[in-house]
Amino acid sequence: MKRSQFGRVLAFALCAMLTLGMFAPASLADGAYRVLYAAEVTTLNYLVTTTTNEYSIAANFIDTLIEYDRYGVVKPGLAESWEVSDDNLTWTFHLRKGAQWVDGSGKPVAEVTSADFVAAAKYILNAQNASSSANVLYDVIEGALDYYNGTATPDEGVEPAPATEWETVGIAAPDAYTLQYKLITPVPYFLSMTTYVSFMPVYEPFLLEKGETFGLSTGNDTLLYCGAYYLSEFKPNEKRELRKNTSNWDADNVFIEAIQYTYNKEASTVSPELFLRGEVDEAGFDSAVAAEWLADPAKSELIRPVRQTGFFSYFYAFNFDPQFDAVYEPENWKLAANSENFRKTIYYALDRYNSQAVFDPANPESIIHNTITPPAFVSLGGLDYTQIGDLDSITALGLNTFNEEKALEYRDAAKAELEAAGATFPIKILFPYNPVVTGWADECVVVEQHLESLLGADFIDLIVEAGPSSGFLSEVRRSGKYALLKCNWGPDYADPQTFTDPFDYDNSYNFLDKGLTQADENGSIAEQYYALVAAAKAETGDLTARYEAFAKAEAFFINHAIVVPLGYGEAGYVGTRIDPFEGQYASFGISPYRFKGQHLLDAPMSTDQYFDAYDAWQDARDALAEQ
Repeated sequence: MKRSQFGRVLAFALCAMLTLGMFAPASLADGAYRVLYAAEVTTLNYLVTTTTNEYSIAANFIDTLIEYDRYGVVKPGLAESWEVSDDNLTWTFHLRKGAQWVDGSGKPVAEVTSADFVAAAKYILNAQNASSSANVLYDVIEGALDYYNGTATPDEGVEPAPATEWETVGIAAPDAYTLQYKLITPVPYFLSMTTYVSFMPVYEPFLLEKGETFGLSTGNDTLLYCGAYYLSEFKPNEKRELRKNTSNWDADNVFIEAIQYTYNKEASTVSPELFLRGEVDEAGFDSAVAAEWLADPAKSELIRPVRQTGFFSYFYAFNFDPQFDAVYEPENWKLAANSENFRKTIYYALDRYNSQAVFDPANPESIIHNTITPPAFVSLGGLDYTQIGDLDSITALGLNTFNEEKALEYRDAAKAELEAAGATFPIKILFPYNPVVTGWADECVVVEQHLESLLGADFIDLIVEAGPSSGFLSEVRRSGKYALLKCNWGPDYADPQTFTDPFDYDNSYNFLDKGLTQADENGSIAEQYYALVAAAKAETGDLTARYEAFAKAEAFFINHAIVVPLGYGEAGYVGTRIDPFEGQYASFGISPYRFKGQHLLDAPMSTDQYFDAYDAWQDARDALAEQ
């Protein structure tokens, strides 16, 4: 739906800026896009990380075999062409010649070859390197799991797995420009996987030379680069700069000369004012500041809605294996987390309209969904995945599952059950947040006040605490130092399986396999869920049966309130001099984080301009789909 004519909006915005002097962009002779950031990366090693804050940077300095254009259409990347065997088990990629590795000054070092992809995979599949993305490879590549297990150090008293030779792994480079992957079974979504960090290359001589210092977050000299940008400068907790790689094979489609990041631990607070003064080119807004700007005729023309890209899914996770201090009563929390009545109390008591209004007070329903897999992620025969099989009844409930009557009913049942189990009340719920994420603290307070008011402060005690501003994931979520935590997961490839990955065995999201001891007449709840996922993964020939099987597993997960789905988690407004519809588009992987293809706008994009651009993008995408 068109919001207004572009010319009228632009004229008004220019008039407002000239009249009030509210936005005067600094000189951009070097074509730099300037951003503040508050959380430093813990590593530059893209072969080990699956953290968005880290791989979003790597997305710009390491190219992949394929790419997606602005409409989500597959196009060649480092591979010029590819084909799959008749049995759908062997994928062969033909690399372009002349692609270059460059150093931190942009100087060419070596040519990118197929051996670089093999070297990267070998590094990832060495368990000693502790890569968070190893499972992406060993779940699908022939021989990869045996190789990985053979490199792992076994637990005390456990026999080590037999070592296997690399040649048994289905990743090979027959020549310098040919790369082959042999799969365990057909993988319908395999091509989409190749845009993820697990399939990025590395120059092996440099990797071996650097050893344990490869990818350390100490400077720009610990990596080589083959993407649209290289890391020209990096001073931790001070600044970093991505500069256009003129040696890149597709440099003609890189229009922004540099991305300049300046560290400021108060970035979320000070960015709006610096943006207004033209000192930075991007700023996020919490609900209070956004409301203030939207009420101002001039300021309102300088911000636009956040575009939903990457389809991150947010959910509240119950920690089944708490590792927090005794003062928060971890053993008492274990009893509560293992009570389905208690979990359903929280599930029905959470008012997501109320909590998400922190991020979008005018339209909170736009960022809420009640499944783990977001709507519009994948579809089958025109039917959205969230409307397939057992998920359809959950989707049909509507966006907000808040139900006061059910919440109180489950509370009473949980109280009786937990009293009988020896629990003490109120149940302490350690509820941490990352202080550098705009709005998260306010959201926690809203949730705390609502839940304690509805359920009674004598039943629960939500303890809202700030976690560290740097290393939050390591210190809090991965260390199990929470009872209830808002978590997220971004899809790595175009298949529902990707949204089961965070809950797999030995996960660091809710420690399901370590601490959920609940069982029913059919046995362990955790094992029932894992059996449903395994059955879905095994279905590779019939896409309808596959999607229905994953829908059954996800519905089981939600119906037992193992997590509480929340929504997209990204909303509100942003001030920026970038058109989000020019960049690469995909609902998974790293594409949405790339600056390639984008231009700097002369002035910030307004809301009306945003919706006009969205309409034009959607029309063009629909036209492509009809061809």
